[in-house]
Amino acid sequence: MKKYRILQVPPIRFGIVLGLINGVVGMLVTPVLLATLGLAATSADLNNAMRLLGIPWLFAGATALFMPVIHAVGGFVVGVVLAMIYNFAARWTGGIEIVLHD
Repeated sequence: MKKYRILQVPPIRFGIVLGLINGVVGMLVTPVLLATLGLAATSADLNNAMRLLGIPWLFAGATALFMPVIHAVGGFVVGVVLAMIYNFAARWTGGIEIVLHD
């Protein structure tokens, strides 16, 4: 049984990993977003539909198209910031200790 300490996390690598995870989450959230917007549009007052000229659907489509990209970029930025905060805190506390069996 050996004890290891995580003293430093590379910010760019951690940001890439978190960006990939959040990009996948963005791809999973997109169909849910479109389905809920579709349900909201079918329950809306159709008398105002002629005045809207499809602009909300254009916005919803663009949002759905860029949702994975927005999630990935946000995940990357948050990952870099979190890794920098961890590296700063690990200097004071000694990092996280992990016990592994041989």
